[in-house]
Amino acid sequence: MAERPGIGVLVSHVVRDAKALLAAQVSLTKAEVRHAGQEVAVVSIAGLIAVAGISMAMLFGLIALAFGLAELGMPVWAGFLCVMGLLLLTAVIAGVVAKVRSGKITGLSVAQAEWQETTNAVSHAMGVPPAPGASGSGPAGRGTN
Repeated sequence: MAERPGIGVLVSHVVRDAKALLAAQVSLTKAEVRHAGQEVAVVSIAGLIAVAGISMAMLFGLIALAFGLAELGMPVWAGFLCVMGLLLLTAVIAGVVAKVRSGKITGLSVAQAEWQETTNAVSHAMGVPPAPGASGSGPAGRGTN
């Protein structure tokens, strides 16, 4: 019959497992923050392209209007209006991309849910009731941002 491990061995195993769990939780949080940061960068760039496109389109529109009013009938301004239309189209496309991509930014929902599950599991194992307002474990308790 095998000898049962002593309390010191059991405590060292618990500490080792807790450290491993904490390291995994931190890694998950870092990965989720990195992903969210990349999404914010893409949305920001698309938004800046939209703003720059609209600004340039307005500038060309005003220049075309000025030439159009000055010349009244000369086709020079038509070229300026074509450029304005192209810039507006670019701005609209970039704006739609920014809007669609911004809907995919969810924050740290997975890491938050895992931290809450870990807290609940440790509390349950220690016989301590979960904190007030703490969600239950599992997919039903996971929030979405």
